[in-house]
Amino acid sequence: MDLVVNGHNHQYERTDVIKGNKVAKKLPIGGTAYPETEGVVYVTAGAAGRSLYAFSAPLSYEGNEHDVDSVASFVNVEGGKQNETVAWSRVRYLDYSFLRVDVTPAPKGHLATLTVRGIAESGDQVDHFTVARRAK
Repeated sequence: MDLVVNGHNHQYERTDVIKGNKVAKKLPIGGTAYPETEGVVYVTAGAAGRSLYAFSAPLSYEGNEHDVDSVASFVNVEGGKQNETVAWSRVRYLDYSFLRVDVTPAPKGHLATLTVRGIAESGDQVDHFTVARRAK
């Protein structure tokens, strides 16, 4: 698995590179992840819904970056919410947006890439990063 995209939460959020449920590598805006050795990037691209959710941490997106060591979050469990603190929340954007992924294939032995961009309703780019894997 190289990239996980989901959209249930009504917001845009992107993780650092995760491996074994831990941050394996900080992935700044414009950075590159190598999933074969580093881990997986997760993106919640759900900011096209009827109402948008809030974040407990400051927004952090291209041109408005606020790096923090951790943010308060929660998981849904039987019986309600369970609070937790996470270190993986790298990009947080709270306005209508969508995800664009450009694929660049490569011949065997060379790097194929996914160039991933979070695009605001205005057309402004709020996030971008690359996922690169050696083609087999």
